Amino acid sequence: MQTFCIYLRNANRLIAVIQPTYDKQQALGVKTRPSHCWIDSKTLVVGFWDAVVVCTITVSSISEGVSSVEVKQVEVLYSWKVDMYIADVSFTLGDEICAWKEITVFGMKKSAFHDVAQNECEMVLALLEPEDSNTFSLTTEDRIEMITCDFGNLTAFHLSSLLCEDIYFLLGCQEFIEAQPCSADDRVRWYLENGLLREAMQFANEHEAELQHLDPIDVGKRFLCSLIKQKQFAEAAANLKVVCGRQKDLWEYYVSEFEQNNVVLQLAKYLPVKDPQLEPECYQCVLTAALHNHPVLFYNLIKVWNPDLFRVGAITELALKWVVQGNGAPLSEQDSVAIYRALARLYLYERKYDKAILLHIMLNDKDVFKVIQQYQLFHLVKDDLTKLMNIDANLTVQLLIENAESLPTKTILAQLVKYPKVQIAVLNSLFERNEGEEFVDLAIRLYADHERDLLLPFLRKTHVYDIAKALDICEKKQYVNEMVYLLGRSGNRKKALDLLVNKLNRIDCAIDFCRENDDSDLWDKLIEAAMKRPDHISQLLNTVGHYVNPLTIIEKIPEEINIPGLRNSIVKILHDYELLVQMQYDCLQVLEADNSQLFAKYLSRHKRAVFISSDQHCAICRTFVLQRDKPADSGPVNYDIIVYGCGHLIHARCMYIPHLDERPIMESGACPVCLGLHKGEKS
Repeated sequence: MQTFCIYLRNANRLIAVIQPTYDKQQALGVKTRPSHCWIDSKTLVVGFWDAVVVCTITVSSISEGVSSVEVKQVEVLYSWKVDMYIADVSFTLGDEICAWKEITVFGMKKSAFHDVAQNECEMVLALLEPEDSNTFSLTTEDRIEMITCDFGNLTAFHLSSLLCEDIYFLLGCQEFIEAQPCSADDRVRWYLENGLLREAMQFANEHEAELQHLDPIDVGKRFLCSLIKQKQFAEAAANLKVVCGRQKDLWEYYVSEFEQNNVVLQLAKYLPVKDPQLEPECYQCVLTAALHNHPVLFYNLIKVWNPDLFRVGAITELALKWVVQGNGAPLSEQDSVAIYRALARLYLYERKYDKAILLHIMLNDKDVFKVIQQYQLFHLVKDDLTKLMNIDANLTVQLLIENAESLPTKTILAQLVKYPKVQIAVLNSLFERNEGEEFVDLAIRLYADHERDLLLPFLRKTHVYDIAKALDICEKKQYVNEMVYLLGRSGNRKKALDLLVNKLNRIDCAIDFCRENDDSDLWDKLIEAAMKRPDHISQLLNTVGHYVNPLTIIEKIPEEINIPGLRNSIVKILHDYELLVQMQYDCLQVLEADNSQLFAKYLSRHKRAVFISSDQHCAICRTFVLQRDKPADSGPVNYDIIVYGCGHLIHARCMYIPHLDERPIMESGACPVCLGLHKGEKS
């Protein structure tokens, strides 16, 4: 087996062996040899059978005692399998960062090996650009017909190059061929000469910077011209953006071309709306064609395009004329609706809001609510709420809630008389803002007729309604729970209790009702009503022991009646009574302890000494309570002093001086100043 070896001559040492990786069966009859080309002083490319290997020589240091020795090794950078048998290899120059860009391979295609005629073979010159260590990109592949003396003997073919001139020399048995890489202009010309206009346009656009003599726009125009001649208008329209780019004049030229061929609708989704923005006539010709041939597209364009692109008035007039006169053939419902919707949007652009709203309502179009909200047009529909209800009740309610201040509630409710549930929704929103007391009675009637679940909570929460009217409504509907509540509020508790016991048969609710009102007459009424049924008696005995004396119930029980669970009920009553007595006793003990503690605190506060200064006066006689200057020959002149808790001071002798009818009050021990008997100053 042939191998490729790298030998280090200076060191007289073999540093690498590259083994071939070809399939022996496929390679039978092929005679070749390894070829290589040095890219720089350290990098080389090797071509062997169907493998291309790019490797580099690296230098590493190995320590040997005190000194170190440099060792050269070979590192494989790229290893590729190609679809040819390789005769020779070279490379193309790269940039400043990398010395090479592509690997040039000269050889014979595997697929053509057994198909060529005798003494002729098809050689290939290919450029391979690396992607990663195992894959590459085939940049170009040119096939060259050459004569061979010994078919399958690739050793007779050679490749050499002048890299700085980008010239390659191919040597065969009888040929010497000079090859140069094609320029971008050459490639485009070749495409054009062979009728590959699409490829020419794509290549020209991708390599625009490399073109020196050709203009990508001219190439694109040739491609579009060819498509238009072949009546391939859809494809031509799809490629307009690539050719025209931002050139306004070029766009307008092709709009005219398509219009002359009556296929201007093909441009609808490709026309630019900015950068560049075309003349209004360009957009109008598309809209006109859409109106006459595709009304749904007409509506979509009106909706999507900015009204600044075309003359709104002209298109509106055209659409109106179309609606009035028609085109001779009847329109489908879908097309008619599309035209009317487009006309409504055109009216919005012209700020003719009333006409736009009228069209939306006529079409039963839910977009009318968006229009009303966006342009604040509630004032235009406040008298057409019924029509809006027919379109969408929920959106109408939401609209009314958002614009509640724009229209009196009374007017709204009057217009919605046929929609009671909507009236309820309007009233609910009103009540949530603590407004609408004048509509409470109406709300009760509506709740009773259509939303009974809301009636009782509303009655409990609101207290400004007419109880008699509400009770009358509930009696007609036989709403017992609501009647019980209303009777309780009106003071007719006994009738309410009778409804609970006899109508609803809810002794538990009756007990709760009596507990809430805490009326002894009501309890007596309940006990009398319960005596008719043993189960009611049993429930009373088990429940009301904390509120009614159980003996009262027991004494009223008829002797002949059989009460289920009477023994257990009596035991429970006794137990509850015992707990009640114990609780009362404990409460009394706590109360007495609190009283004793508070009284002791009171006494301790009043046992404290009180400071009396010499400048304080008697509250009755207005003299000093203490003698300031005492004569030497006089006897004791200080008198006993009474000090009240309020702070007033009085001579004890002044208490017994008669002052009209004040004596009974003074004898009570109360402060005469605080009682208002004297006008002395309060300290």
